[in-house]
Amino acid sequence: MPKNARLVAFPDRPEQVLYPGAHIATGDQGAGSYYHHGIVLETEGEMLIAHFWGPGEQETAQIQTTTLTCFLADGPDFIVNNMDNTKRKLTSIESSEENSKKSRNQLVNSLENLSNDLFYEIYDYLEGLDICVAFSNLNARFQQLITCSTNRYKIILNYSTTQKLFWNYSKEIKHQIYSISFQSPKTSINEFFPIDYSYNNLQSIFIEDIKKNQLILLLNYLRDLACLYLLNIKSGDSFEDLNEIYQLIFSLPKLKSNKLSLYGDEHTISIPISNNQQLSPITYLQIAHSYTFDELSALLSYTPSLRHLNLSHSSKYDSDIEDISPMNLNELIHLSIFSSDLDFDEFQFFIELIHSNLQILHVSFLKRDIRFLHAHRWQKLLLENFSQLEKFSLCYREPGYGDNYPIYDGELNQFVSPFWIQRNLIFDIEIWEYRIYYFVRPFKKRWYEYSIEHSKLAQLTIKYVYCNELPDILLNQIKRVLNFTQIYHLNIEQKISTENLMQIIHLLPDLISLKIIALFYYESILQFGDHEFPTTSALEHASNIKYVCLEMTFTMDDISFLMSFCPHMEYLNVECIENMNIQSFLREILNKINRNHHKYLHELCIYIITADEQMIKQLKQMIDDEKLLLNYTIYRQLYNIYLKWK
Repeated sequence: MPKNARLVAFPDRPEQVLYPGAHIATGDQGAGSYYHHGIVLETEGEMLIAHFWGPGEQETAQIQTTTLTCFLADGPDFIVNNMDNTKRKLTSIESSEENSKKSRNQLVNSLENLSNDLFYEIYDYLEGLDICVAFSNLNARFQQLITCSTNRYKIILNYSTTQKLFWNYSKEIKHQIYSISFQSPKTSINEFFPIDYSYNNLQSIFIEDIKKNQLILLLNYLRDLACLYLLNIKSGDSFEDLNEIYQLIFSLPKLKSNKLSLYGDEHTISIPISNNQQLSPITYLQIAHSYTFDELSALLSYTPSLRHLNLSHSSKYDSDIEDISPMNLNELIHLSIFSSDLDFDEFQFFIELIHSNLQILHVSFLKRDIRFLHAHRWQKLLLENFSQLEKFSLCYREPGYGDNYPIYDGELNQFVSPFWIQRNLIFDIEIWEYRIYYFVRPFKKRWYEYSIEHSKLAQLTIKYVYCNELPDILLNQIKRVLNFTQIYHLNIEQKISTENLMQIIHLLPDLISLKIIALFYYESILQFGDHEFPTTSALEHASNIKYVCLEMTFTMDDISFLMSFCPHMEYLNVECIENMNIQSFLREILNKINRNHHKYLHELCIYIITADEQMIKQLKQMIDDEKLLLNYTIYRQLYNIYLKWK
């Protein structure tokens, strides 16, 4: 999402968040992609949008006037770009109070009235060919805007882009292109080249699905580019020997960042150790393909300026790990490693060969080796080799599920010693289907606002389990987790039945906080007596929970269950579903608190997308008129309403 943009829901009163000249877009925030861009033209009556359509297969990019409702139809998320972090008005509209009424009658009704500066900012978020196709044939003004020397364009060549389209417009803007991305174009990449020295501002190239011979040809062209700083390559083709590829990459005179991700068969890299005659200026290197450690050592001899190294070591057999020489990487400060085949001893041997001043270390392992969770070994390794380390994270994934897991015989809660506390590092666990992920990572602020003792921050997150299966597998996974650490915080990221929730909490006697997406299969607590799990223990454990969050609240039954299940709850955080009457909802909660004398609960946070100051006034008036609370405060932060009482 653009840095000045904010994600909003479709409001009942769009004029509250939209204004003439606002840049808006729809798309999928989670995927980081946006489908449509537009500029607000009119906010009175039926809101009008200047909608920018990119070129499709018929190359019919255009600008079309549409309504806000139609504009929002294709994207689940809706963003408003605030430009200068203020409600930017069109330059053709006067802002003085004396002329406010006059300005309101002079709202723009066409693109001609929009300022050049506004278009320059909009261009930053649009693809270059889309801009050319949509604006170049309008009039001379827009033609000049497109070819303005200060504008920089990113070009995306995908399955719908033809060679004709690219060459028709790239000739006009080639000096302004700073980025080209090849995303599975429907014609060969060679048809778009040669890209020669005339692309004198081209700084970055991204390539997907390229053949080896095409890549070699491309790399030969790229040597003529004076400003090429970044090159990312992904391919599933069979490359066999990568010697020529890396020799060409290292010959690029200005290259600072290189990523090479290959998903085909295993490769060899017969590149010799550098003789210091051909050294690369690369400072960021990501290697995501198979290699041996001596091949890696040879590659790194070409990059003495390397500061950031990202390694994905595949399952290629390595018999030479003990024979490689130390690697002097004096400039290296950031190292990330993913490995599916290194055990802890092999990893330790390898990393101790790297002589550097590491400040950041991120490691992730898939091999079944329980020694990755021995905190004292990590502490010794880091203190002896990287005493200046500022940031560290560890991810250890236990693959699959079965009875042949190695038995952990270490101490409980190893990652809460002063060494880890001083570095603000915590131990977290995530369960995804049959896999268990163990994390050591920096603590980040969570949904509850209360300070928790560092030794009691361990959280279990259940990200996904198969809904139609018996809970035995999940419960056994939780039991295994409890061999390593006590669990103080539970986060369930899928809808769960009250029955299964109680089965889980039965295993977790130390819970302080509980966060769940949604509840279903409501039954009274007494009805659980016939099931094969001890309800009494679950209730006893739930009585220790102080902080509760329910992300999707459908009925008051949800709240009633949680208040009964967690009687010592002090803080409740809920999200109202769309069209829920907030006054009735809050009234029911407060009445229940008063009737049942919940003496512990003293703070409520309600997330509601329509929250505003008028709503706060109405809720305060209701509380006072009906004497629901006496000594309380109520306020709003964005879409969160906070209610505190004594």
